[in-house]
Amino acid sequence: MGFRFLGVGCLLAGLCGCTYSNEEDLYPINYCDTASVTYSGSVRPIIELNCAVAGCHVPGGDAPGDYTSYTGVKARVDDGSLLPSINQSPDAVAMPPYGMLSECDIAKITEWVQQGAPQN
Repeated sequence: MGFRFLGVGCLLAGLCGCTYSNEEDLYPINYCDTASVTYSGSVRPIIELNCAVAGCHVPGGDAPGDYTSYTGVKARVDDGSLLPSINQSPDAVAMPPYGMLSECDIAKITEWVQQGAPQN
């Protein structure tokens, strides 16, 4: 009878120790797609989340420029201030002020600017 309990105990311990580990789930690949960057699908959501927020780059906000429209963002591209600001270059006003955008967000905006900042 003791061997029966020992056998059942070993079986239960073995089953509890079984796991399924998928490398892709454990270590996800952070892929940043910059091949199909558009203003409306890629850049505008980044701007709306980080720049065109209450008190900042909105009508009546404390920061210069209205980033609630393509025209306002394009003006900063044209005057050359957008990329140095989001890259937080030493000679630029670092934006956003609370910390850098993610590398992927910066890459998407940079790609869009390099494409000529189209309104797409």
